[in-house]
Amino acid sequence: MDFKKFTAGENDSNRRLDKIIRKFIPDISLSQVYKYIRKGLIKINEKKTSAEYKVQTGDNISIAEFIFAEKESVSEKKIFQPLPDVVFENNHILILDKPYDMLVHGSDNSLDKIVLNHFQSNSHSDSLSFTPGPLHRIDRKTTGLICFSKSLKGAQWFSEILRDHKIQKKYLSIVQGIISKKEIWEDFIARDENNKKGFHTVKADTNKIENGKSAYTEVTPLRTGKYKNIPFTLVEFYIKTGRTHQIRSQSALHKHPLLGDVAYGGCKLTEGKQDFYLQSRELIFPENELHIPHIVILEQSKNLTNFLNYCDNNKSGL
Repeated sequence: MDFKKFTAGENDSNRRLDKIIRKFIPDISLSQVYKYIRKGLIKINEKKTSAEYKVQTGDNISIAEFIFAEKESVSEKKIFQPLPDVVFENNHILILDKPYDMLVHGSDNSLDKIVLNHFQSNSHSDSLSFTPGPLHRIDRKTTGLICFSKSLKGAQWFSEILRDHKIQKKYLSIVQGIISKKEIWEDFIARDENNKKGFHTVKADTNKIENGKSAYTEVTPLRTGKYKNIPFTLVEFYIKTGRTHQIRSQSALHKHPLLGDVAYGGCKLTEGKQDFYLQSRELIFPENELHIPHIVILEQSKNLTNFLNYCDNNKSGL
């Protein structure tokens, strides 16, 4: 019988053999994995072993070729979408420029599926069990920087600095009204259980509310303009907390909803390619041994630039 041979990598170390096989070949059931191991169709270092065996870095894993038949048949049916623009990548972290109107996870065409398919078909990773995943999230209609893990070490490092608030996140957006100087918003945000709009929103308040979590945002005005007689301000948001819809809900609370964000009281846009403009533009990381750069920053998005140019060039109609 022919076998395919693989070498366990660092990310596989101390993981049970059955767990690794289920990660590596997710199209077979756990009962099949147990049967194949018991019958010697999956072996470690050319020897039969148990499903509970803790794999070590450098172990040779042999898997009967026929086991891959279903996996390859399923893979052939997948439609592989190209990755969005890669901003940074090394062995531990992948940072992408997420397009507008793309879910990070939760659908067949979500970004996590695109990254996983790319990883499985193109990666030269030495791990059988590790799969990349998003390390944080941004909303469907938010564009810009989003980070994915490429190694267990990278995932653990990112989780730690995220937990300890050692990552600085800056966003770019257009809000309604004029903000003339830097402002600091310290509020509380909770899920809006009474929402009747048919889509998920949160509620923000300057006072503590039931189940509310603190939200801290610094707002720096960059320039002002008008859209159809509506004054607006291009602002940079620096958030110390990462609550759901934090920027959108706090902006509405402070009488500066995002221009176009009708879910939070903004006026509807009839020009441009987005409902509203919110770009995850800059990430600042602490010093690290993973060779992640201290600052990762994007240029102002093309869609945002085009919208601002439209406003500048159509003053007669404002």
